[in-house]
Amino acid sequence: MDLKTQVRKLAVTLFLSMLCLIAFAQGRQITGTVLDSTGEPVIGANVTEIGTTNGTITDIDGKFTLPAVSKGAKIKISFIGYLPQTITIADPDKPNSKADGRPSDS
Repeated sequence: MDLKTQVRKLAVTLFLSMLCLIAFAQGRQITGTVLDSTGEPVIGANVTEIGTTNGTITDIDGKFTLPAVSKGAKIKISFIGYLPQTITIADPDKPNSKADGRPSDS
């Protein structure tokens, strides 16, 4: 393999690596806790970013981590027996949103 071919391969590899970095830098990770109206954690609630396949479920303490969320993204929180809630993330660095968990039969 000559020097020209090696340089080309290196340049392509660096270019593709930079594309990956740009793609992962588009959003921030957010964390939160899903509580019902009495303040109890909701275990296994679905937390998804609307319009994407980005989603997770809450753990035993109602906590979740959602990676790569963009500013202005809409987050949907849903659980069987409760009304779904939608929250707009104004700033992923400072999430301070609350969703009121109410049973769907109220």
